[in-house]
Order: sequence, then C-alpha cells, then structure tokens
Amino acid sequence: MEVLLLGTYATICWIIFKIFKIPVNQWSLTTVVLGGVAIMGTLLGGMAYFHPASQSARSYFVTTPIVPNVKGKITSVPVKANETLKQGDVLFTIDKTVYQGKVDQVLAGLEFARKRLSQTRELAEVAGGSKFDVEKYEKEVADLEAQLVTARFNLESCTVRAPGSGFVTHVRVRPGQMAVSLPLAPVMSFVSTDESYFIAGFSQQPMQTLKVGNEAEVLFEGIPGRVFKAKVTHIYEALAEGELRPGAAMVSFHRDMPAGRIPVRIEFEQDMTDFFIPMGSDAVVAVYSHRWHHVQIIRRVLLRMESWRNFLHFH
Repeated sequence: MEVLLLGTYATICWIIFKIFKIPVNQWSLTTVVLGGVAIMGTLLGGMAYFHPASQSARSYFVTTPIVPNVKGKITSVPVKANETLKQGDVLFTIDKTVYQGKVDQVLAGLEFARKRLSQTRELAEVAGGSKFDVEKYEKEVADLEAQLVTARFNLESCTVRAPGSGFVTHVRVRPGQMAVSLPLAPVMSFVSTDESYFIAGFSQQPMQTLKVGNEAEVLFEGIPGRVFKAKVTHIYEALAEGELRPGAAMVSFHRDMPAGRIPVRIEFEQDMTDFFIPMGSDAVVAVYSHRWHHVQIIRRVLLRMESWRNFLHFH
C-alpha cells in the first residue's frame, strides 16, 4: 500500500510539472523530495498508527481428530471427501462381531443372575434362606448390569459418527484396514464448520488504537475488485511468545505471521456465502480507529487500489 501511495504522489508531481511547465532542476527536485518525505511520512505514520493495515490475515478453522473408542477391522467407509455432513452421520464402521458377542455373553449371565436372585429371595421369605446369598446375587446383578452398559457402548462405538457439522477433507482409510483406539493414531481429521475464525496480525505499535468494535475492511487476492465490511470482535490478550508453559503449548500464530504480532479477530458484517473462500485463505485487513478521520479516506482508497491491482497480479 505504501508503494501505491508513493506512486500516486509521484504521478501528481509529474502532472503538476507538466501542466505548470515547472523547470526540472536541483531546487524543484529537492522541493519534491523534501515535500514527499514530509507528506508521506506524516500520512504513512498517521495511517500506520490510527488506521493500521495487515497483510498477515488468515481464516482459521477447528479440526477434530477422529479416534474410535474401540479397535477392530474397518468394514465400510460411507463418507466421501469434502462431503457436507451433519452431526451423527456415519463416517466409518468397525467389525462388531467381538463386541456383539460380549453383549450377548453379558445378557446371558445377567438373565441367569436375575433368575437366581429371584429364587434366592423366594427361598429367604419361605424357608428362611440365607440373606448372604441374596446380597451376593444382588451384587452380581448390579455388576453385570454395569458390564452391559460398557458392552453396549463398545458395540455402538463400532459405528463412528460425525461429531458435528462439517466435512472430512481427506479420506485415506479403506475397508480392511485396522483402526486402533490411540490418540496419536487418528483415522481421519474432521473439519468443523460450526465456527471459524478470521484473524489478522498487527504490529505492536498501534496496540493502543486497536479496540473491539472498530470498523474494518477485508480484501482477498482471489476476489479482486471487492472490499468487504467487517469489524473487530476480539483482541487476544496473551501471546504464545510470552508463554511460560508447564505442559501443553498455546496456539502460536507466528507460523503464519511475524513473531510478536497482535492477533485480532475479525467478523464479517455482510453475507459471504456467495463467495468461495477456502478455509486458511490469506487476506489483507485494514482497521479504522475513531481518531484522525481525515486520513481514513486515504487508507480506504489504497485498500481499493490494492484490490483492483489483484486483477493484474499473477504468480
């Protein structure tokens, strides 16, 4: 954006020299350079502080590693890559022979224990049977009922379902492969579409002017000529670079943006469903504070020039 502003200034100076036929000499050139330094320095400094822009912006999304509760051979994989799913849709199934057998075994034992408990109670009431036997079978029935809950849970876990709304972007599992209940060996990754985050990283200089509720504008390289309205909804108050960790690490954004940048969450104020914006797409964001209003127009113009320049920007 600074290059565009300098180019605009140079163009204006060239037009003035041509129209008014100003001679090009060391004095006129010095005036242009010094004037440019003063004007550009003031404008760029004011914009950078009161209306900062960031080219380190990206949409973030949450993935859930799909790890089955039980292990076994995979029998079917009805899910397809990038297919829209809702909570409860089947991702894949595991051979349930062993787990169905366990349920049947516990049911048989539970039926027998309940029968013996009933007989023991009748005997205790009629012929003064042992209360110890009654308590023993009551405990056995309770134990088997608990085992049945676990066995049925394992049986139901043979059908692995979507944890929410989203999709699986890579389906590499096939029937016949072995699924294990290990957190370090997920079968697939589920991309959640229930909520996504659009975060821009700003330098620390304008941190006093970044406020929740500030107006923002966003442009995407893949949507040239369009600038989208947004607002600041959250400013993260802790940076991973300063974390003192006892165990698990915080999320660090410096993989995608320079270290020390302040992550600022942006929320769009208009419907974006008509545009295809892949999760993880880059963007340019400008945030406008409530001070130096007269400089806002320059930032807005530069942002739109950057957007139109994307028509000619090819890699």
